[in-house]
Amino acid sequence: MAFLSQLQGGLQQLKQKTSELAEQAAPSFGASFAQLKEAPKFMESAFKNGLNKVKLDSLGKVLNVPSLGRNQSPIDIVPVITAFGEHLQNAHFEVHYESTGEFRAVNDGNSVWLMREGNSSELAISFLAEEQYHLDAVNFHWATEPMNGSEHTIGGVGYAGEMHLIHRNTRFANLADAFKQPNGVVTIAVFLNESHDDNTAFSPLIDILSQIRYKGSECKLCSFDFQAFFPAAEKTKEFWMYEGSETTDPFRETVQWIVIRAALPISSHQLDKLREVRAGGYHEETSDNLAMKPLRAVQPANSRTIQSSFRSVAGAPDLGFNRLQQ
Repeated sequence: MAFLSQLQGGLQQLKQKTSELAEQAAPSFGASFAQLKEAPKFMESAFKNGLNKVKLDSLGKVLNVPSLGRNQSPIDIVPVITAFGEHLQNAHFEVHYESTGEFRAVNDGNSVWLMREGNSSELAISFLAEEQYHLDAVNFHWATEPMNGSEHTIGGVGYAGEMHLIHRNTRFANLADAFKQPNGVVTIAVFLNESHDDNTAFSPLIDILSQIRYKGSECKLCSFDFQAFFPAAEKTKEFWMYEGSETTDPFRETVQWIVIRAALPISSHQLDKLREVRAGGYHEETSDNLAMKPLRAVQPANSRTIQSSFRSVAGAPDLGFNRLQQ
């Protein structure tokens, strides 16, 4: 936090100098400088409020973006910024995830990940017909309440959790290279809705959480049914699509997001097991080593229009997406 202390000191100096200039110039320029004199106080207040809202250890995370990019994720999807994309209607996802191979479950202190090797074509999407994708990673997001565990929200309303299926375009050798390209990564976001009964699709994940409870731990897997994570065909008809970023550091703005409207069930018991995962290492097990809360705050949509595969009465007008497809 040393850098933040220096920044606060600089802000205090700016406050003093601006006030002095305002006092010197006021006789010549009148009342408008009274407002200028108050500006440093406003800046200082806004800065302090920002620090109070987030407890992070770097300036980039305090500002919630490492750069001033305008296509950050996640976002709140509201009807006024969505527009029907005719080319997305009746979309088809052809999925063939391999269940055997070199897989790893990892706790990186920020989320639980399932990492996969390989370069086979496992996903084809009808509206991205020229591209083939490989599932490189899956990560999970949750919190303590049934409606605050998803990163994306719909009209300000969240879900118990959210799963990200991160796909690499097979044109690129690895995920790191793919993240450097605008057509390199497609992430499919699936909401998780709390229910009473266990979802067997998540049982293999829940069973290994005890092995990766602490930051830095991982375990190898020889088999895993990733296909069970992908929603059934009837549940993938309605979705939103937009250009965004990673929701974890370094927040690169090269992700094509597909947010499925329908949610998958996950039981209260299974969610409780996820909540036992820790954000710190084994030797850091103290009162400060709290349960992991793998969520990033909703980011501004800015001028982005979110395309939807279905019509919404309250959606934005056609901005030419459909005409461009003809």
